[in-house]
Amino acid sequence: MFKNVFVPYKGYWSSPFSKWQGSFQNENAVDLAAATTKKFFELRGYKAEHFDGIVFGSTIPQREWFYDAPNFATQIGNPDISGPRIAQACATSTVSMNYAAGCIELGSHKNLLVATTDRTSNCANLIWPNPQGPGGRPYFESWMLDSFAWDPCADTSPVQTAENVAKEHGFTREQSDALAVNRYNKYLDALADDRAFQKRYMIPVEIKISKKKSILVEGDEGIMPSTPEGLARLKTQPDCILTFGAQTHPADGNAGMVVTSRERARDFSADNAVEIQILSYGYARTKKAHMPAAPTPAAKMAMENAGIKVSDLAAVKTHNPFSVNDLAMSKLLGVDDKIFNNYGSSMIFGHPQGSTTMRLLVELIEELVILGGGYGLLAGCAAGDTGAALIVKVN
Repeated sequence: MFKNVFVPYKGYWSSPFSKWQGSFQNENAVDLAAATTKKFFELRGYKAEHFDGIVFGSTIPQREWFYDAPNFATQIGNPDISGPRIAQACATSTVSMNYAAGCIELGSHKNLLVATTDRTSNCANLIWPNPQGPGGRPYFESWMLDSFAWDPCADTSPVQTAENVAKEHGFTREQSDALAVNRYNKYLDALADDRAFQKRYMIPVEIKISKKKSILVEGDEGIMPSTPEGLARLKTQPDCILTFGAQTHPADGNAGMVVTSRERARDFSADNAVEIQILSYGYARTKKAHMPAAPTPAAKMAMENAGIKVSDLAAVKTHNPFSVNDLAMSKLLGVDDKIFNNYGSSMIFGHPQGSTTMRLLVELIEELVILGGGYGLLAGCAAGDTGAALIVKVN
């Protein structure tokens, strides 16, 4: 699908992810992403003028959001460029990478910076005009909380879409709890040796508490330990299998990646012995109210477009807001757990929506580098029973 779309080795980053109402709760997500990007430039030796455009992924309004993409470009030091804002809930980063890949493939841009960010904390609370309301009383919408509670496409809550998939495939509470513990233990591998894996890509973030005081956030905040005993004590709704321990949590953070040609990737790379290629994209919309099933057909399309099979994959990373996501993909695609969501996944470290799958892609690339190369699959679901996926190859 893509022939000349590459990523420089170490041409990517992620901030720590902070559970909502944590250290990032009062930071404008656009400003925080710009500050983190500038640190990334300093560490990797990039300059803002290297880029002839950006792709900005963000889904939650911040103050002055009307200007977010050009404002971001200006803050990082290149006021001569801009680009589109892309928003597709938790598939935003995957869709943003596909857009950037198309621009590079077609030659409309030479070097693109894909930057993604969101802050679920202290989300926007909106007032919508309602001339027919009593006395003109307006409609009220809490951007995040109302979206978590109801999907107008599915006519139910996102959690219920997961329960629907569980019932369709006969998944049990025991399977759900076991997968949650498994994913937590895999996240612990990323913390081993003083967070050696995360330090391969994660940029610490400095937050000013006052004029005289600041804190440095170096790792993820708000991660809840997961044990069989702890999960067993949690309750579910009647005739349901999912507990809070088998779901993700909203978070704040940002992540990004450089997308360019093979030749320019070599110029930007931290090690020319490592070559990273974006091969293909896939998308899907599964049947109504079955959102966690959507990553599987999206993954199938991405693999077909890349000309590979599940047996060719060396690593798989998924946005798994529910344990059911991975249970379904494992059953339907036959993904070996040995290659499935190693070093963590969004069910454990949270989802800031816009930057969720970007961090997963960064971790996927680093895992493939550790393995000595191979094909990797990134897949995830998003609002409205949608899914998106990418295939990446590391040589």
